[in-house]
Amino acid sequence: MARPHARYIVVPHEGVWKINLDNRYFGPFDSQEKATEAAVATARKAADAGFPASVLLMRDGEFDTVWTSQTDEN
Repeated sequence: MARPHARYIVVPHEGVWKINLDNRYFGPFDSQEKATEAAVATARKAADAGFPASVLLMRDGEFDTVWTSQTDEN
């Protein structure tokens, strides 16, 4: 059975940076860089536990993939 994909989305929210996972916010972080580092570290732990995981950065309504455990073969 496939495990659900964990998507950590780094977003500006209420004047600070936060991480959105399943419509729940985590943070705040002082900068985009700190939020991204925390999201990648957490996503790596999820991937190590067998969950497909990605970190996305939301800018102007667009998403950029920052890190993913997925390869073209997955």
